[in-house]
Amino acid sequence: MSPLAPNNLRPCRTWTTAFARLARRILPLLWGCALGGCHSVPLGEMLSPEFESGEAGVVRASFGQPAVEILPEGPPAREEPLADVQLIDLPTALRRAGAANPMIALAEEAVRVRLAEQTQARALLFPTLDAGANLRVHRGNLLTGRGVITDVKLQSLYWGFGADAKGGGTVAVPGIRLVSHLADAVYAPRAAQHKVVQSRGDASATNSYVLLEVGIRYLVLVEAQARRGAFEESLREFEEIERLTAKFAKAGQGRDSDAQRAKTETLLLRAAAERSQEDINVAAAELARLLDLAPVASLRGADAVPPLLEMIDRGLTLEVLLERAIASHPEIVARSAEVAFQEVRVRQERVRPWLPLVAVGFSAGEFGGSGESTTSRLGNFIPRTDLDVALVWSLPNAGVGARAVQHVTDAELRAAQFALTRAIDRVRREVVEAHSVSDARRQDLALARERLKTSRSAYDQELARAKNLQGRPLEVLVSANQLASARQDAVLAMATYSQAQLQLHVALGSAP
Repeated sequence: MSPLAPNNLRPCRTWTTAFARLARRILPLLWGCALGGCHSVPLGEMLSPEFESGEAGVVRASFGQPAVEILPEGPPAREEPLADVQLIDLPTALRRAGAANPMIALAEEAVRVRLAEQTQARALLFPTLDAGANLRVHRGNLLTGRGVITDVKLQSLYWGFGADAKGGGTVAVPGIRLVSHLADAVYAPRAAQHKVVQSRGDASATNSYVLLEVGIRYLVLVEAQARRGAFEESLREFEEIERLTAKFAKAGQGRDSDAQRAKTETLLLRAAAERSQEDINVAAAELARLLDLAPVASLRGADAVPPLLEMIDRGLTLEVLLERAIASHPEIVARSAEVAFQEVRVRQERVRPWLPLVAVGFSAGEFGGSGESTTSRLGNFIPRTDLDVALVWSLPNAGVGARAVQHVTDAELRAAQFALTRAIDRVRREVVEAHSVSDARRQDLALARERLKTSRSAYDQELARAKNLQGRPLEVLVSANQLASARQDAVLAMATYSQAQLQLHVALGSAP
């Protein structure tokens, strides 16, 4: 107002100004109420798929508010309670896998087969025992050694240790008989012993790798559960920020877009929490498969967070770890036994042509009968013993076949040696990789702990500033996102560190 205006006009102009200000505030509201039934929406909403499909359950903001879609309110994501849930810890899982896993059971059965073969090889020089009887009755012509045909009536009976005694010949089935090649009798037990060692090494390696997979699957399950718990804790913080931004916007101290942004961040986090439930179910199914449990059983890890496993002394150098792995790794032991087995076979085939086939037979029993010069009934029974010994040297296919077999065993020995070298190289690589990963994961774990600590402190400070009206609530979202990410990284670092320790432990040749 101009200072030259009359004094009686000042009150009128003051009321006019106040009325104009009130009109500027009320008219938009009245205009909005008048147009409320026209169903007009912004262009952005018309292009949204929810608007075009008319999806049920989508509540739109009232006219005059920003054009956003607000999903129905609901509580934070929670895992549904399971009626048949089964808690299991890591030691129990390892013990059950050792007793029920079919791969481990199959490897143990292979050891039993090799033990049976070893017993069979050691018994090659044990004789076979036979007992029985035979009756022979002949009526009719016989051709003598001089070519004379005679009509003969005879009968004989034998019983005792052995069977099938006829005429003047020896007993066809000796009571005690032994038939074996000396090369097999000498070398087969040694070869069988190496096969037992090989099968035991393979079984131990199978046991270690299966238990390693069980341990990793258990850590994956606990990691998924811990990640879901971290999501739920972060959801409570995001919901607090959402309430603050909505409260500030309602009081006119903040923008409504800030409240909608906080709402969006909460919805995104809730979706991630729901996806984590899928990871839990998949990890539980994999662990149940390894433990040979029914798929209907819902496994859950007993640990709230992934346990930190310290299985290897940090003071051991890489060179010491490599020596330890090569000396005791079960797969190297198995491949070394296979080389020893092939060496025995090479020696066996080389000496085979020089050692004979031994055949020994001994029989003892009662024998009697009658013929043309005796009475017409069986009689004249007296004890009878027979002993037969035969040594036979054999050269298959005039030596060509024996030489071919020797070439085969030489090639198999070289293949076993190459397999041993490859196993040593692979074990070395596994130890180096597991050692490197373990050191890296240890550093990641330390960084994740520090990041979680600083993120927690920053979030608390930003939240306190917002509550004391010293900052905008939306600014807390940055710290909340960092804290949520730090929680997930901390859980991942704990799980991967324990997995690396398990892998290094198994790479050194020990079972979990």
